[in-house]
Amino acid sequence: MVRDENFVTSYSLFATIVTSVIGVSVFSYASDLANIVGNDGWIVIIISALINFGLIYIMYLIIKFNNYNGFYKIVNDNFGKYLGKIIVLSFIIYNVIYISNGLRVFVEEMKLYLLEKTPTEFLIIISVIVASYLIRGEVDTLVKFNEVVFWVSFIPVIFVLLFAFYQGDFTNLLPVLQNKPSSYVTATWATINRFKGIEIIFLLLPFMKKKNKTSKILFNSLFFIVIFYILVVILSVTMFSTEQVKLMLWPGITMIKSIDIPGTFIERWEGIIMAIWTLFFFTTFTNIYYFSADILKDMLHIGDIKISSLLIMPFVYIIALYPENVVEVIDVGKILMPILFIINMVVIPIILLLISKSKLSKRKRQY
Repeated sequence: MVRDENFVTSYSLFATIVTSVIGVSVFSYASDLANIVGNDGWIVIIISALINFGLIYIMYLIIKFNNYNGFYKIVNDNFGKYLGKIIVLSFIIYNVIYISNGLRVFVEEMKLYLLEKTPTEFLIIISVIVASYLIRGEVDTLVKFNEVVFWVSFIPVIFVLLFAFYQGDFTNLLPVLQNKPSSYVTATWATINRFKGIEIIFLLLPFMKKKNKTSKILFNSLFFIVIFYILVVILSVTMFSTEQVKLMLWPGITMIKSIDIPGTFIERWEGIIMAIWTLFFFTTFTNIYYFSADILKDMLHIGDIKISSLLIMPFVYIIALYPENVVEVIDVGKILMPILFIINMVVIPIILLLISKSKLSKRKRQY
């Protein structure tokens, strides 16, 4: 892959970040928050957003301080050959576990709403094969896919959500700030992984056309994600109640099912939304899958990303199939994912930034 080809536009970066972060897990976000902080879930989203604004800016500075090199080269240059490989491997493992867990959630949702009698194993295999096919092209093909899916996915979803404003009871959001401070911390910890995907900028920024506009696009991308998350969570609570949302696995889907759009001839909105969300899942899945395969390719010095993607494939299948039921899948998301997030998305980037800044200062003093 030629790293000096600048083909990523502002919209390309925006669409790829948004579609990498927002996936099928948004359907369960309201339930996860309601079980910890009741109707104050939107506050936790804002707290998580502020943290991730800081994290994505740190990642941007890391890339900028390292002359917009690829992720593997940045890590290798700053941590050294052997420690660098360990850190890169940790990143790959985290990504593979994340997409595998997301794949299982997606499959369970599809079985519940669309493909009830289809075996889980079959759906997982088909999903992995389709994703592997999508990433056989170069990163520019993946970016174009994200650009198209962004519009195809968001316009119908936002259109449907607008009707929820007229049918919800906003008094369900009251009273506000009735929880202990520790509850907000717990909720933030349990759901911080909902912003996983921002690290995709390590893949895209080396190809950015107008690098001077990068920080603005990063802010706009996260701002859009935050607003969308808040909308889904708030509307889920207003359509039902906090106590009802607590009992639901995927209140986002249930909310969409409950929305009545007058004058329409479509009876089952959730079927259409699930079909659209299939595209949303594949953007999240394939973006992070591609990023992991790209890192593995560089680490093992493999010439073709097709080979590295095939090496990852069996691990995705095994990890996705390992949980026996939905409860175990959710437990993995709540218990393991926050720990991996802190290690790979907080600790490693902060250390990497400090080392990069120190080396940059030394280079400046030499000149």
